[in-house]
Amino acid sequence: MSILLAFALAVLFSAIGVLPPGIVNMTVANYSVKKTLKKAKKFINGAILVVFLQSVLAFTFAIYLESHPKIMQNLKVVGSVVFVVLTVFFLGKGVQSHIQSKDEVVKGSKKSKLKPFYHGIVISGLNVFPIPYYAFVSLYLSTFIDDFFTNLVGLFFVLGTTLGTFLIFLSYAYLFRKIKSNVTFFIKNINFIIAFITALIACFTLYNL
Repeated sequence: MSILLAFALAVLFSAIGVLPPGIVNMTVANYSVKKTLKKAKKFINGAILVVFLQSVLAFTFAIYLESHPKIMQNLKVVGSVVFVVLTVFFLGKGVQSHIQSKDEVVKGSKKSKLKPFYHGIVISGLNVFPIPYYAFVSLYLSTFIDDFFTNLVGLFFVLGTTLGTFLIFLSYAYLFRKIKSNVTFFIKNINFIIAFITALIACFTLYNL
């Protein structure tokens, strides 16, 4: 019972956490719209591999977070710095895209130096926020699942978070692919959209430090 409950709730909480537009979601949508669904899926596979490892790390951290609150503070600082850097990076890419030509942006972006799978690993790896989020979720679930911090239950928790995230990413890929004819603004301004998202996250975390 504990295994099924942990798995189901992990799927639910991960889906809720990933559902709002974020850097990984929007990059999935970018791949789906400007490139191909196949490449978007490869990107998702790379991102999901990182999510799995982050979930394992988060579950391990959850055991110590109550007695070591400064861990969360340090993660917030690291995350803020990362998102400030990403904001500058994507603003630069957005300006560069507009300078090159609008037609080129509509037809497609330049070929990435990284293959989609490895690109997914890099972008997802830069997003450190799943670690504190899943650590908090772990602590919350442990309050009413007595044997939550056991290896078996922990494994299914990690599998649940991975599955929930995968389903949301896949939904983004299919949804944006389906309505691509109506997302010209998105296609032209994807880098600015991502930069805006990362800037908001950076400001929010810096404010709460």
